[in-house]
Amino acid sequence: MTRRIEKLQPHHAVDAFDCGQESLNRFLQKHALENHRSGGSQTYVGLAEEAVIGYYTLAVGSVEQDQAPERVKKGMAKHAVPVMLLARLAVDLHWQKQGAGAALLKDAMLRTLQAADIAGIRALVVHAKDDVARKFYERFDFFPSPTDPLHLFALLKDLRKIVSAVEQARLKQQDPCSIYPRATLETVCA
Repeated sequence: MTRRIEKLQPHHAVDAFDCGQESLNRFLQKHALENHRSGGSQTYVGLAEEAVIGYYTLAVGSVEQDQAPERVKKGMAKHAVPVMLLARLAVDLHWQKQGAGAALLKDAMLRTLQAADIAGIRALVVHAKDDVARKFYERFDFFPSPTDPLHLFALLKDLRKIVSAVEQARLKQQDPCSIYPRATLETVCA
């Protein structure tokens, strides 16, 4: 079965997508393409053959200094901190607990790093919907905002380390977890 991640297009069959959270389903089915066309955000879909098995949405933004963790503010001028916002990430109920969420997150990390090569981005930020989502992101070394435990950050330098380690292992046909010894990387390795 062919699996891939593509930018959302009108021909993608999103109507059957169901992640179990109506607001996330509705965004993909009713608003994602409109936001994409207007330039407000970009949505990427995970596909198995032609079935949409998950998606994520990216948008650029900024975080005020008083809402950013010390690690994010360190070395920055006293202005708003430029960030990439992972606005949404959802996996269809039939594909949950099979690594699809980790694969989508890894792709979002890669695209964030690409964008950071042409524009200033200090961190990838996510607003987790609940504690289950928060724990998912913490497995990837996201850390909380000082003002809200559901607002999580990952510095770009940390994303580079994770992505670099996974790529080196892939090229050497090794287990990425043996090169980057963090247990949390196991979900990326799957």
